[in-house]
Amino acid sequence: MKQAIRQHAPLQPVAEQHRIAAKVYALMALCDRLETSLTATTRSKLLDAVLHEALEPAVEAVDA
Repeated sequence: MKQAIRQHAPLQPVAEQHRIAAKVYALMALCDRLETSLTATTRSKLLDAVLHEALEPAVEAVDA
């Protein structure tokens, strides 16, 4: 059986790792806020469309 070759991957200093992690968490929080905002906007647009459809007279009824 062949022996596994050990390779070392360089890591950033701990302080840099913490800075990167903090940036990632901040960006994820921003993504969550944007997702919530878009979801609320989409719901509002859907509600407006449904109400418009329900409250506007049908084209066939107006033409009849």
